[in-house]
Amino acid sequence: MIIKILLIAYLVSLYLSLPGLLSKAGYNGLKGLIPFYNVYLLIEILEINPLLLILLSLGLIFLPIRGYLVTLVFIFIPFLIADAYDKKPFIGLITCILPFIMFPFISYFSGTYRYDMED
Repeated sequence: MIIKILLIAYLVSLYLSLPGLLSKAGYNGLKGLIPFYNVYLLIEILEINPLLLILLSLGLIFLPIRGYLVTLVFIFIPFLIADAYDKKPFIGLITCILPFIMFPFISYFSGTYRYDMED
């Protein structure tokens, strides 16, 4: 029960932080509220290889250890966001522990996007 509540809090904080993350990266912040498109833009912002996403999707479908893959994804996303917004790995670790505080902090109060934009 507690795990489900924490997972929901994680996803809600990430969803509410996406407009700020996208606006810092040069996109319109309202695009962060559109389901599925906001995840696509987050993948572009974090520069995740699409081939890796295909392999992860196939692993989530066919492997019996789905829980481990989901856990890895939820652990690595805060590190990737901290890296993309010019934060140290320590901030990524704190974001893993307290995502409901750190996602809004990075997206609205601190951090600048450091990757190059092609658009």
